[in-house]
Amino acid sequence: MVYPYRAGVIGGALGGLAMIVVAGLYGLLSGAGLWLPVNLIGATLVRSLQGLSLAQLGQFNLEALIIGLVLHTLLALMLGLIFAALLPTLPGSPVFWSIVIGPLLWTIVSVMILPMINPVMAQHVDHFSFFVAHAVYSVVLGLQIARTPKVRA
Repeated sequence: MVYPYRAGVIGGALGGLAMIVVAGLYGLLSGAGLWLPVNLIGATLVRSLQGLSLAQLGQFNLEALIIGLVLHTLLALMLGLIFAALLPTLPGSPVFWSIVIGPLLWTIVSVMILPMINPVMAQHVDHFSFFVAHAVYSVVLGLQIARTPKVRA
């Protein structure tokens, strides 16, 4: 018996939405701007954002919003699917593994991968809020998968 892949996709989607709430709250409460988190993600592909100041990155940019949301959504869904696919190889609860794997992935991404693929985000991201957003994603993903009935492999 295994968890269906759709549980990972749905969990990834819900976790991704929860991350958006955390990131938006950070942007508002920090004074950096509601749009900063999505603009930082969008800067992965929108080269015109890469020379902007932190204040400019906190302002609305339609191109960054669209690209940032698409990238965020694709990654959230893909990671949820990968997690659900890996679960049969891991003993115990999906919630436990999501709490363990989430921070591990966050560390790898923030230290090794992010500076290579998005130096703007690596420079300007608030690491504490970035960690909290990923921890929330992980918990929501794990809880969603855990509440999904298993199916025959």
